[in-house]
Amino acid sequence: MDQRPGRLRGRLPLPVASLAVPLAAGLGAAAFLAWKPGVALSLLGSPRAALFALAVGGVALGAGWLLPRLGWGPRSTALVQAVPVALAFTLTVLPAFGDTVVRESFPTPGPSPAGAPSAGPASPSASPVTVEVVARGSFTGIDHRASGDVLLVVPADGPAVVRLEALDVEPGPDYVVDLVPGAGATKPDGGVRLALLRGNRGDQN
Repeated sequence: MDQRPGRLRGRLPLPVASLAVPLAAGLGAAAFLAWKPGVALSLLGSPRAALFALAVGGVALGAGWLLPRLGWGPRSTALVQAVPVALAFTLTVLPAFGDTVVRESFPTPGPSPAGAPSAGPASPSASPVTVEVVARGSFTGIDHRASGDVLLVVPADGPAVVRLEALDVEPGPDYVVDLVPGAGATKPDGGVRLALLRGNRGDQN
């Protein structure tokens, strides 16, 4: 009877020493939000990033609860907790402090289909296959800084291409390109997702 309450008190709460790494991670996240709020808000709006952050927090807290009960000391427990936190920092925070530049050339007409007749260099009536820019717009940031031009390019012999030129977006992970109907849209609802953004600066097709 006398020992049972003691055992319950030892099993239920998280050891105080095991809270050091999660608290440090929380303070770092708060500092990151204050320093780069646009990128931090973009991370919060990304389901993949949100699930990753929840998984990292669960692993760190779970290790802090389990390892001391297996006889691990505070230093060893903190070291294990620090591994997923450092991984999360590397994958989500570090990309916000470095630019990724992509320089992709302007779309050009593709080769003629196999078996198609060729006019030949001597034919005066042959007209070159052209690439036409049918629409042009500009970027503005919603939750973060962004600038640049967007072109809708239609080769005469191929599908339309969305081209981003002079792109300059505040660095961050998990950026995607969506085509959304209507002017002034601030969310991708009802749009078509094209692809991940391969870099935050430069020219991309």
